[in-house]
Amino acid sequence: MLAVNIWDEEKELVSAFAKEKKLRHRILLNGGDVAKEAYRLQGIPVVYWIDRNGLIVDMHFDFDGPGPLQKKTKKLLKRTG
Repeated sequence: MLAVNIWDEEKELVSAFAKEKKLRHRILLNGGDVAKEAYRLQGIPVVYWIDRNGLIVDMHFDFDGPGPLQKKTKKLLKRTG
């Protein structure tokens, strides 16, 4: 799992946010232009699940903790085998 910080904020600020929210995945910095162009963002935060072929297989808007994301990830993994 990767996150992309599209606000291009300083590393220290992003690290503090990740610590506060207890996020354990990598967060890529300076991804604003790339993320906006590649995925045509319509709102943030948004989570995309991308398959091995680079296709978006699901998405989730908002961040309401890791629970719903973990649940959806497990569901998708079961579906793809």
